[in-house]
Amino acid sequence: MIRRTMSACRQNCYLLAGVFVGVTLSLLMSTMESTCGTNVMVNQAMGSAEDYVDEYQPRINLAGKPQKAKKTPQVLVRPRYYSTELGIREKLFVAVLSSKETINSRGVALNKTVAHLVDKVMYFIDAPGPQKLNLSMSGIVGFTDTRKLLKPFHVLKYVADNFLDEYDFFFIVKDSTYVKARTLYEFAQGISVSQEVHAGSEREDEHTAFCTLDAGVLLSNSVLRKVHASLDWCVKNAFSESDTDNVGRCILHATDIPCQNTVQELNLRTHRTKEPFNLEKELQSLAKQSTVDKVITMYPVPEPEAVYSFHAYFSKVALTAAQLNVAARRSAVINMSYIAPGGRNGVSWPVGSTPGNRPASRFDVLRWDYFTLSHIYPESDFSNLKELVGADKQDIEYVLNASIAWVNTRYEGLLQYNRLINGYRQFDPSRGLDYKLDIAFRDSTSGHEIHKRLEVSKPLGRVEVVPVPYVTENTRVCLVLPVTIETKSMVASFLQQYNSVCMEKKDKTFLMLVLMYDPRHPGKGNKDDIFLDLKQTALALSDRHKRDGGKIAWVSVKLPDSQQAMHVTKGLIDFATADLAVRKLSPDSLVFFVRPNAELRQDLINRVRMNTIQHVQAFSPIPFSEFHPDIVYNADLPRPSELDINKSYGHYDSLNTAFISFYASDYLAARKTVENKLPMIRADKDLNVLVSIASSKPTDKETSDLIKSLAENTLYGLFVRASDLHMLRAVEPGLRLRHVPLNCTSSGSASDISLYMLNTCVKARANNLGSRSALARLLLEFQSLTPAMSA
Repeated sequence: MIRRTMSACRQNCYLLAGVFVGVTLSLLMSTMESTCGTNVMVNQAMGSAEDYVDEYQPRINLAGKPQKAKKTPQVLVRPRYYSTELGIREKLFVAVLSSKETINSRGVALNKTVAHLVDKVMYFIDAPGPQKLNLSMSGIVGFTDTRKLLKPFHVLKYVADNFLDEYDFFFIVKDSTYVKARTLYEFAQGISVSQEVHAGSEREDEHTAFCTLDAGVLLSNSVLRKVHASLDWCVKNAFSESDTDNVGRCILHATDIPCQNTVQELNLRTHRTKEPFNLEKELQSLAKQSTVDKVITMYPVPEPEAVYSFHAYFSKVALTAAQLNVAARRSAVINMSYIAPGGRNGVSWPVGSTPGNRPASRFDVLRWDYFTLSHIYPESDFSNLKELVGADKQDIEYVLNASIAWVNTRYEGLLQYNRLINGYRQFDPSRGLDYKLDIAFRDSTSGHEIHKRLEVSKPLGRVEVVPVPYVTENTRVCLVLPVTIETKSMVASFLQQYNSVCMEKKDKTFLMLVLMYDPRHPGKGNKDDIFLDLKQTALALSDRHKRDGGKIAWVSVKLPDSQQAMHVTKGLIDFATADLAVRKLSPDSLVFFVRPNAELRQDLINRVRMNTIQHVQAFSPIPFSEFHPDIVYNADLPRPSELDINKSYGHYDSLNTAFISFYASDYLAARKTVENKLPMIRADKDLNVLVSIASSKPTDKETSDLIKSLAENTLYGLFVRASDLHMLRAVEPGLRLRHVPLNCTSSGSASDISLYMLNTCVKARANNLGSRSALARLLLEFQSLTPAMSA
C-alpha cells in the first residue's frame, strides 16, 4: 500500500510542485495589488497629481438623457375687454355689396336707414376706398380686384378675417335692396347661436338650394367659419355668371346646408317688387298685405328716394302698432289696479311710468321751481332768480306749446290761448321732469276767460351706453401752469408738490410754466430776473429726474402796459397762455390747465387721462375750494396742513372753470372758429389786441355775448360755445384748492366787458367766503360788538 502511494507521488511530483508554486505566487500577487491600490487612493485623497481611474467603477452619463422640463410660471394675460374673455359677441353684422357708381346714392340711403339699428354695417365697392370718392361716410372698403365674379368671395374673406370673432350673425345684401333693419335685428335675436343658419329667400322662378343675394343672405358664425375654410374651392369653382349661384354653391359645399327661409319656426319674409318699378303701386300693394310688418327686405329698389319712402311707411306702421300696444297695456294696468294693493289711486301717471320719489324725511322733499316766460325762481339753492335762456327757455316753450295744442285738440278749437298764469317744474332723478301749468284761455263762444291747470310729464327714456374710443392711463399729461408775480410763492410750493406726486413716482407727466412778466419788474435775460429762482428749481428737478423722462419747461410772456394789463389778466389771459403753450406741443398732446393753489393727487391725473377723449370729449373738474381761513378757522380749530373735504371747510365751486383738460388738436380746431372775433396770440405783442377787445365796446350783441362768456369761463367757455366736443363737468374729490383772496378792483374803464368781469369777480369772491352758518355766526358776532348798528 505504501509502495503504491510512493509510486504515485513519484509519478505526479512535478504536478504537485507546479500546483504549490502557482498557489504561492497567486497569494503573493494579490497582496501586492491590494497594497498598490491603497497607496493610490491615499495619494488621491491627499491631493496627489497621480491619476488613477478604475475602469470598473460605475459612472453616470447624463449627456444623452432627456433633460427635465423647467417649470415656467404661467403668466395670465387678460384681454382688453371682458367680452373677449367671456366670448361675448355682438349680434348682427351687415355687409352691403355696392359699387363706386351707386355708393353715393343707394349706399347713402341704406346707411341712413340701417346703420343706427344694427351693430355694424360696412360697404364693399370695387374702388380703392372712400378717399378718392370724396365721401365722409365711414365703413367703406374698396377691393383692387375689380372682377365682379370674385367680389362676393372678397367680401366673405374680409368679413371672416376681421369680424368672425365679434358677431353672431352676418347678413350679406346688395345695395339695390331695402332692408327693414329693426325687424331683421329682432329676427336675429330670436335665433339660437348654437344652430347653423343659412337663411334667405329662394328664387321665385325655380326651385333651388341657393339664396338670392338680392333679398339678402343670413349666415351664422359657424357657417361663415366653414365657408372661410373652403374659399379656395369656391374661387376655383366660381364658373357661373350669377353671384347667387356662386355664393350658394360655396355655402352648400362648405356646410351641406341648403337655403332656408324658416329658422327655428321664424320666417324670413321678403317682398319682390314688380317690374317696371312703381313706388305708388308698391305702397298700395303693401297696404293690402296683412303681414306687412313681418317683411324684412324688399328688392329690387333701384331708386334711393324709394328707400326713404319705404322706411317712412314701415316706421309709421311700427309707430301705429306701438301706440296700440301701449294703449292696450295701459288699459290692462288700470283694470287690474282695482284688485291690486293701493287700488286705482296707486297707479302712477302717466300709466306705466315710474311712480317717482317718495321722501323719507323732510330733507328729501323735491323742490318745485316756479317759472314765468322770462325767469325761473329759484334757479338753485344759492340764487333766487335766473333769466330763462338757452335750453331752459326752449324746454319751457316746447312744453307750453304742446299743452296748448293738446287743449285745442281736446276742445276742438273752442278755447284760445290767452296767457300763462303760473308754471312749476320739478326734476325727479328717478322719474324725469314734471310740470304744472296754470293757463288762461278765452272761450270763443262766450268770450269769458277760463283757467285750466295741466300736468305735463317728460319721463326719462331708456338708459343707453354711449360708445366712445378706448382710453388708457398711460397717456402723457402736459400740465400748463400760469405764473404771475402774485402767485410766485405758491408756485414754489407747487413745484415741490409736483416733484413728490409725479416726478418721484415716475408718472408720465410734463409741467410747463407760463411765466407772465410785468413790465415794471426785471424780465428774462436780466440778472435780477423776478422768476430766476423758479427757473433754477425747475432745472434742478429736471436734471434730477432726467433719466426717468421727468421735465419742467417754461414759456415767457411779457404783459402789456400795467394800466391795461388788468383787462387781460382778469379775463382773457388764459387764451394767450393756451395759444403760446399749445404751439410748442404736438397735436395729440393731452393738456391740463392747473392753478398754483391746487393740491395735486395721483387720482386726479388718472381721471384726467380717462375723461379726456380726443375728438370726443373735454373734461373740466369741479374743485373743492377752501373757504376764507379767517372765517372758517379759529384758535380752537387751526388750519390743517392738508385740506379735508368737509362742508365746514369748503365747498365744490361750480363757478370755477379754470381747470380744464383737452387735446391740443381739439383746442386748435375750436380756436379757429372764434379767431375772427378773438385773434390768435402768436407773440407777446399780440396781447395788445386782447386789451383793446376787453376795453372797447363790441359792435353787435352776438360778439358781446361771446366775449363775455369767454372772459368769464375762459377755455371752458370756448369749448361750450365754439366746439362740438362733449364737455364733461363733475365734482372732483382729488382736486382741492387753498383759498386765495381775489382782488376785485375797477380798471376805470366803462366798457360792458370790463364791468361784466368786475361783477363776475365780486360774485366769485363772495361765493368762496364761507358757509351760510359761518357767515351768519360772523354777522351775529359783529352785531354784538356794535350795539348801535344792531339797534
